[in-house]
Amino acid sequence: MSDAHTSETELEISHREVFNTVSEINSTDWNSVTDDRNIYLSLEYLGSLESTMSESIDFYYVISYSEEGKPVLASAFQLVVFEDKRRKYASHLGKLACHIKNKVLSPSTINVMVCGNVFSDGENGFLWKNISPEIAIEEVALIAEILKEQKEIKEKSSITLFKEFKPSSVSYTDNLMKRNYRGFMVDVNMVMKIHGNWKSMDDYIASMKTKFRTRYKSVYKKSSDLDIRTLSGEEIRIHCDRINVLFWNVLEKSDFSFGRLTAAAFLSFEKALGDKFCLKGFFFEDKLVGFSTSFFNNGILEANFVGLDYKHNKELSVYQRILYNYVEQSLMLSASELHLGRTAEMVKSSIGAVPMNMKLYARHRKSVPNLLLKPIIQSISPSDFELRKPFKSDFTY
Repeated sequence: MSDAHTSETELEISHREVFNTVSEINSTDWNSVTDDRNIYLSLEYLGSLESTMSESIDFYYVISYSEEGKPVLASAFQLVVFEDKRRKYASHLGKLACHIKNKVLSPSTINVMVCGNVFSDGENGFLWKNISPEIAIEEVALIAEILKEQKEIKEKSSITLFKEFKPSSVSYTDNLMKRNYRGFMVDVNMVMKIHGNWKSMDDYIASMKTKFRTRYKSVYKKSSDLDIRTLSGEEIRIHCDRINVLFWNVLEKSDFSFGRLTAAAFLSFEKALGDKFCLKGFFFEDKLVGFSTSFFNNGILEANFVGLDYKHNKELSVYQRILYNYVEQSLMLSASELHLGRTAEMVKSSIGAVPMNMKLYARHRKSVPNLLLKPIIQSISPSDFELRKPFKSDFTY
């Protein structure tokens, strides 16, 4: 991999086209690169997200072309406000404020340009074809530098974040560190492989140890009064206020945020994505006490957001029933994997998920402030948790 002065000729890139809204994107060229490989980079998803979040997030989309004029890379960036809700990094952000004129909104917030998707876990920032992954990561890093020189971005943010990469990708994404990006780990993504022999929940439960079968039965008994429904677009609209309340209940417990989705976004996803998006409502005595959302992404079911009424959560085992319901959805869709995301790692491992490390990269454009990122990054590490192993000792995938 070449250094920051690598020429575009060496990169096999002739030019780039930058778009500020999905409606401007050359859909033929974008789709020829993405090729339905990642729902979070589909124009349908991006358009839905943009339509509901454009007031708080600036979006940038880039298509890179080869010397032959063929589209070879599609990338998406979001300019967002990072909010340190528990003020864990307030002193460090305060020092950064001295170097970022007009870019810090308060001692606990800072603007960040993200390559990726702040509302989903995983590698959702770019896709490529007919070039190597090494060239792809170098090209996206160059795009980030080009975007940062745009006046509207330069005036708001000097920090770039690449999120977030699984272990198999680190062999080429670590090349970002040659450009003075700092790599760091966040909480693991809990991932569960779906066994080919599981045709029903009975098959899934039969593969478990007695202790975990008993737990499953206990959860189903406590949650037996829940009425679980797949909500249509009209039902999402009817329950939008309640969905927002339940969602905010969960968000308030998080340490930080990059923005807040609302029921309007879920409604937009349902309209644009059809059966690739699902919002399940969990009702008790006709009152919505929980919900879950998921995306069916190229054969993988990705659990996305949940909302809870904590007054009923424990007595009705709402959250644990949501997790088992994700397994049910995976089986119905014949998914190869279920991605449950971060947080609540121990509970998720009790249904069969295992941790997958995720790596991010961050950089400030100037050297001195970039040094100030170091203590923030060093203080971020995956949470410790007790890994449960629910399956029988002779169980193999």
